[in-house]
Amino acid sequence: MPQTSQKNGHLKGTTVPSGEAIERILALARGQLGMDVAFVSAIENGLELLKAVEGDAASFGLDGGTAIPLEESYCNRMIKGRLPNVVPDAQHDERVQDLAVTMSASIGAYVGVPVHLWDGRLYGTLCCLNHAAEPSLDDRDVRFMHVLASVIADQIEQEARRAERKRVVATRVQDALAEGVNVVFQPVFDLERGGVFAYEALARFPVEPYRPPSDWFADAAEVGLGAQLELAALESALERLPGVPDGIRLALNVSPATAISPDFVHLLLPHAHRIIIEVTEHERVEDYAALNHALSGLRAAGAWIAIDDVGAGFASLSHILSLAPDIVKLDLSLTRDIAADPMRDALASSLVDFAAGIDATIGAEGIETQSELDRLRVLKVRYGQGFHLGPPAPLVASQDEDPWAGEDDA
Repeated sequence: MPQTSQKNGHLKGTTVPSGEAIERILALARGQLGMDVAFVSAIENGLELLKAVEGDAASFGLDGGTAIPLEESYCNRMIKGRLPNVVPDAQHDERVQDLAVTMSASIGAYVGVPVHLWDGRLYGTLCCLNHAAEPSLDDRDVRFMHVLASVIADQIEQEARRAERKRVVATRVQDALAEGVNVVFQPVFDLERGGVFAYEALARFPVEPYRPPSDWFADAAEVGLGAQLELAALESALERLPGVPDGIRLALNVSPATAISPDFVHLLLPHAHRIIIEVTEHERVEDYAALNHALSGLRAAGAWIAIDDVGAGFASLSHILSLAPDIVKLDLSLTRDIAADPMRDALASSLVDFAAGIDATIGAEGIETQSELDRLRVLKVRYGQGFHLGPPAPLVASQDEDPWAGEDDA
């Protein structure tokens, strides 16, 4: 507010209500009462901090960052019981004549109620101001404001819980980054010629408690650390590339969001001729042009592109066509029990034909039984991996053995 307000921003530790829900509540309060402006404030460190404002705030000298000393605040007097919830005619009310803001902001009418959280703690206030006096304001309006204040309190508490969860998740991810990302390698076999074709690098996190790697990456993305965690995993995998025999590629998983990062391209470019980039498709691609542009330099340097987990997420046929991959990998949900499930069999067969039509090759993951392996070979799936062929493990020379050497083709 003019003369008495100071710009202090949002103070540390205060949960700020935000979003469309709060805006709608403030608009409802202002519209129902016929006031010029409505706002939510927090009481903290001797100040009334305006967190969300709706209406003609500028004419009162207000915005979403205004901080008002409590001794100059209508709301503070209301909370202390020195002022009623309604002041219909502020210009002629002796209880607010000593507040400079009454004249400087030309306040004609005021309505305010406290905002209490579920445990009884005072958060702040919900208030409305008007330049003109409003003699029609009464207890019914106060009751309405109390109802809205309870809804706002619920919004604040939900946001506080979300903020706390993000803080915990961010700390957990940062601990994992500090600890370092472990990597194990699962052999990918050439089902036609036999022998190891590639190793897929799979991240493992030594931080307790154990959680699936996919959960770690999802949490990291949620708190804005997704690319950092993915790049740490990629760096750890590439450190072991010298241990991968010549002629065998290293398959690395990356999300579309991280794949367009210059850091990703810079990291992989020196090793591109030995890399398969597996673009995970649990995440929607927002910009195919940007993704293809980022991958184009790596492809030119010899990298192969694979679409991972086909059948499990966003890998529609148009997705495959947009990326023009070298390898299309069937998700384990299609591989599992394929020998006994005609629908899975038919879908896998169709994808083999589709891949051949776009000059791509089919791979399969999650092979856990001999019957699954036999059926995939009949379907002419070229590459395969899974616990039946070889579990993820530290990189050792024995992993390039052919697990079905000597068998006749199924």
